[in-house]
Amino acid sequence: MPIDPEKLAKLQKASAKKVGGQRIKAKKVNKSAEADDTQLQNTLKKLNAEVLTGIEEANFFKEDGKVLHFNRVGVQAAAAYNTYTFSGFAQEKTLPELIPNILPQLGAENLSMLQKLAEQFQGSQAGASTASKEEEDVPELTEGETFENDVE
Repeated sequence: MPIDPEKLAKLQKASAKKVGGQRIKAKKVNKSAEADDTQLQNTLKKLNAEVLTGIEEANFFKEDGKVLHFNRVGVQAAAAYNTYTFSGFAQEKTLPELIPNILPQLGAENLSMLQKLAEQFQGSQAGASTASKEEEDVPELTEGETFENDVE
């Protein structure tokens, strides 16, 4: 008995659905940030966290020299559990961007970072002045000329 290839392909396709079927991908559900915030607030409520007022900004100094800067920050503290939360929009900035505003806030551990920053700044200014002197000594090439012509 001759078998029609089109009919065979159609039956094979249908049989996959009948026996176990094709895999249906599970839909990925994204959790919103609001759900995380409400869960965090509920946990803080269980810890009896108190809102600290009078804090306008917060800065976290990272080991790589960057600073996490919270301009308008909400601070909650549960001192019994040694837990403090800082909520708000955090911006990652470099230390030179914040220096005028944070000089009074710097402690002893950050003074060494400030000294390194000053050395880098002085080094970059010195490097820029030597680079401009080196540029004056380099002859400009025009089309058809080589350095060999200028050397001789």
